[in-house]
Amino acid sequence: MANTAISPAVMRGVLEQLPAMSGKIVDDTRHEKVLSYMRLFLESPTCIEQLLGWKLLDIVESCLQLNSDYRVSSVAIRFLGDCLAVPQQGRDAWLAINRGDQCILRWIIENVDSQHALVRFACLYFTRQAAVMADERFDGLVETVDYQRFILRRLLDSSYFVVTEACALLGSMFYRSGSMDSVLCGLVERLVGRRFDAQSTPHKMAVLATAVVLFAIREEPVRTYALEQFSQTRLQMYLFDDDRLIRDKALDILELTLRLSSDSACLARVVESLGSRLSQRTAKRKVYALVALRGLAAIVKEVPANSALCGPEAFSQCLGIVHLALAILLHVYGIQHQVPESAGTSEALAAIEMEVLDLIDGSQPGASAIANSIACEAARVVREYCRTTFDQRVFAVLEQLLENKAVQRNAQQLQLVLDAIIHSLRLAKQASFSHLLVLPSIVANFAIQAPGLKLLFDLVLESISDQDDADSAQFVQLLAQSVKARLADVEWEVRDTALEFISASAGTLEWTRARGLIADGDLLDDVVSALSDTEEYVRASGAQALVAILGSADAEFRQQVADHSSLGCRQLEQLVNDSEAFVKRAALDLVYALGNHAVNGRLEGREWMQCLTYSKLYQMGDDPDFEVRVRCAKILALLARWMHFASIAAGDRAFVVELQADALLLDMCRDSSRYVRRVCLDGLLEMKRFYKIGGGSEVAEADEERSGKRQTVERGEESFYRKLCDIDFARLESTLTAEHLYQEALDTQVEKEMMTETQDPNIGNNILDCY
Repeated sequence: MANTAISPAVMRGVLEQLPAMSGKIVDDTRHEKVLSYMRLFLESPTCIEQLLGWKLLDIVESCLQLNSDYRVSSVAIRFLGDCLAVPQQGRDAWLAINRGDQCILRWIIENVDSQHALVRFACLYFTRQAAVMADERFDGLVETVDYQRFILRRLLDSSYFVVTEACALLGSMFYRSGSMDSVLCGLVERLVGRRFDAQSTPHKMAVLATAVVLFAIREEPVRTYALEQFSQTRLQMYLFDDDRLIRDKALDILELTLRLSSDSACLARVVESLGSRLSQRTAKRKVYALVALRGLAAIVKEVPANSALCGPEAFSQCLGIVHLALAILLHVYGIQHQVPESAGTSEALAAIEMEVLDLIDGSQPGASAIANSIACEAARVVREYCRTTFDQRVFAVLEQLLENKAVQRNAQQLQLVLDAIIHSLRLAKQASFSHLLVLPSIVANFAIQAPGLKLLFDLVLESISDQDDADSAQFVQLLAQSVKARLADVEWEVRDTALEFISASAGTLEWTRARGLIADGDLLDDVVSALSDTEEYVRASGAQALVAILGSADAEFRQQVADHSSLGCRQLEQLVNDSEAFVKRAALDLVYALGNHAVNGRLEGREWMQCLTYSKLYQMGDDPDFEVRVRCAKILALLARWMHFASIAAGDRAFVVELQADALLLDMCRDSSRYVRRVCLDGLLEMKRFYKIGGGSEVAEADEERSGKRQTVERGEESFYRKLCDIDFARLESTLTAEHLYQEALDTQVEKEMMTETQDPNIGNNILDCY
């Protein structure tokens, strides 16, 4: 990780100019950037001692005057709060704040109800950071502001950020010194005890936010207290509220109660409460149905994770819920399939099923939209069940749904069904690999688009990796046929996903496994054909797939790739000259791979070089895309090694010499990108090591054996070696570190550029003034 701590001199300059930060700055985010910058200094091991020595408290007090910009005041108070949180040093700052006339604490007490949300937020933030002190000074501060009323007002605040910080403060103070704070317990009881029909929307959100805070505290007494205060009976009113945000938040809290409850009877009460309003023939009946199904999904999701509830009876109830959801899905899509009866189908569940089916069959306008929404929620119930349990009967229904034309036309429903199938198969493969033999046929389903196909391919890779070659041979053969079909899909995203799968297979599987898919499955022709695809993303993925294959294949198959009739000079030239930078990058990666993996270290085929010329390499070395230049530098380093150290045929050597790769590589050491310079430096250092260990003499000896007489290193090589010796590698290395560049960026005129503003209203952030 880069060292981004700023220097003391720069930090002191920023701190001293903070009170004078221009009030004309329009962009509020500039103040947040200054605060983030100042926080970097707190990484120093002696930061608090230095800050106090620079009269930090006097500077903060200067930011809190009546005529001060409230944004600067907020920055100062929050930075002071950050100082309190510095490990092993924060208490020194806290003690300094409490000495003397305590102007800062008085300002906080006076501004807890400021008209500015940023100031209210800053007061909360400072108080929360001070809570870790847990001494009589902090107790005096919170008692002075009447912290029960203070936190309550902020929980009802109009600003989302203030409410969030108030929740954080409540969480940090609720359980202290081994017991719950009685004052804050009174706050919670006062908040939730108000009659529901008298609660405003902010009040309801505050109640639910408080519930989340209490459930997040790990202490057992607090969780028990939270379960008492936010019972299913009380939560039911929020579940069916008119406001969707409140309903969603209440459903989240229902999941928390199910995750933490140890009362086995609560499941029946939850199911009964979820179906309590479905019988009402009102306009909100659809909403009630969707809430009921989402609540049932919460039960199926959380009960298996709760050891106190997870037993035969609870499992039976979950199975009853899943059968209800399947019955709804089959009814919506008109599939004739008998869902088996479950012992867990209670009267309450039966009543919910009857009311939901009646709602779907209703003749009111928009019935099809209602049926679609209900079907999606029912599919979510099944998906949650399939995350933890493989059920052959449920899986059979899911396969029927996947083949249904109406489901295939509904992208959202199709994805939900597919997710459930994938979760089921991931569990099934642990029991028997034979369950996965359906995967190739699912992959070949043209209704499944790229997102779903990617999930299937991820499962395929897991499955092949975990199985013996004998078990997966038939599976891989069927899979190759399916992948071949998807490579011809009319949707380019699908073709792209299939190529990414081939690339991942070559990159993650052992070649003995990947060969069965790529070589034996006859996919090489399709991958090479993708280089000529009309869609640029497919062309790039095709090149990347070939790079991955060349990186993992054996020598025989690499030669087969290099000799492919459709992978000639013209094809490679088109890729290298592509107008899209990311295609050009992939093309250069492919050219480099073809050269780097040349069979037996010799240039058995020159097609990969024929697409390169001196002018083309020179042009790519000046490309505006630095990643193209990085790849160009890698190719130049490779060509320079071939030129000076490889034992190659005279014709090949002449061609390489004409490219002047060594001279171009030296020129690219001056590139503006440190990434390009890194590649150049590594390549030059490697060649220098070759020379030192006698690489040049080895080349000469190899030439001597071929010609029958002793030869010396060519003059060009001698000249290049002298240039290598003249390079100051240490200086070049020093410009490549991220720390050097970050430090330079951090220390660049921060005070002048961020803390002041020009008087011209049409320059900088003040350009907004002209409107």
